[in-house]
Parts: sequence; C-alpha cells; structure tokens
Amino acid sequence: MGKENRRVGTPESRPEFGEFISPVWMKTQLCRLLRDYFRRTRPDTNVRVGTDLPFYYNQTDRLARVVPDLYVMEGVDSDEQLRQWKVWERGHAPQLVVHLVDGPVSMEDGLMMHFLRLGVQDVVLYDPLWFLPSDRGLRGRRLLWHYQRRREGDGMRLVPLKHPGRVPLLHYGLWLIHRGGSELRLYVSGQEEVPPESALWQLPEERALLHRMA
Repeated sequence: MGKENRRVGTPESRPEFGEFISPVWMKTQLCRLLRDYFRRTRPDTNVRVGTDLPFYYNQTDRLARVVPDLYVMEGVDSDEQLRQWKVWERGHAPQLVVHLVDGPVSMEDGLMMHFLRLGVQDVVLYDPLWFLPSDRGLRGRRLLWHYQRRREGDGMRLVPLKHPGRVPLLHYGLWLIHRGGSELRLYVSGQEEVPPESALWQLPEERALLHRMA
C-alpha cells in the first residue's frame, strides 16, 4: 500500500474498534464542521472544504499525485462537482490538509514530500491509534503532528505542540482538539491560549438541540 493512501484501522492491519475509532466518521464530521464554519464566518468568500480528491501538481510527472483525506482550498467554488484537480490548470492548491496516518511520519516521508510539492501551507497529521504497539513499537508515533511551510526557502517545519492533542491554526481563527476516540473538533479562537469549552464550534443539529432545550 502506498504511503499516500495509508489509512488507519484497515482490516488487515488493525483490530476492530467500532464507532469509537472510525476514520470515515471523523472525516465526515470534520468536513461538515469546517464547511459550516467558513460558510458562517466568511459568507462572501469562496472556501472549498472536501475529502478524498486526487490532486495532480506536475503536468509532466504522472506520479505527482496525492489524495488528502481532507483539504481546505480558498478562492474555489464550493459547489462545483469534482473528480480530480490539476493545479497547473486551475491555479489553486489546498492551503490546509488534515490527513490520517498509522505510523511515524517525517519531512523525508513520501507523503509529506507530496504535500510540500503540491503547495500546501499547513499539514495536520492525525493518528488516533497512536497508542497501539506495532512491529516498530511506539517510537516516532504521536496523536497529532503539525507541519507548516517555511516562510523563506523551500521546505516545511514540524511545529512544536504544547499539548499532544491540540493544534492551533491561528490563521483561520481555529484550534483542532482531540476529544477521545477519533473525534477531532473545532474550537474558535485566534489566541495562543487554549480555548475554553464554550468555544467549541457546534454542528447545525447540535445548535438546534441547544436552542430547543433553552
């Protein structure tokens, strides 16, 4: 299995955890949250949030292809139906990628090199099964990584996290915070201090339920 297509919890490599650890559920929920957030906070700006779209970034290299689990791309119509994306034709690349992994990942990893060459600014890697032993043990694995493109020169740097389960994305006014299982939620804050629970961005049905209970 290629590194760009690795998934957590595949039947041949991971035990069954049911809904507690569900990559598909996590991607769907996080995609809905991000779409709702940008639609409500940037109503006059096109921000496309999607999943599992093949991105091609070099017209002369058929292997220059990567499929992020989830991406955020500004300046692109959110309603257009897409089967693939060729950067040299469209002139846009994702600014943010959230991708699931199931092992240690470094800048030299083929997956990260794809994201670098694609032009991604922020890459969040998420391994909700980081605590499980493997043939190589736990060395190098972690719950969350945050890679950020360097302002000068070519390359990306691994951003130190003050907490292993929290990633601040202050450019978007957001934090990604792990809440157990494979639940990665949005918290709204552009500050470096950890946001309170009241900053949790709710799904439309969660807001509707609170409204009915009020």
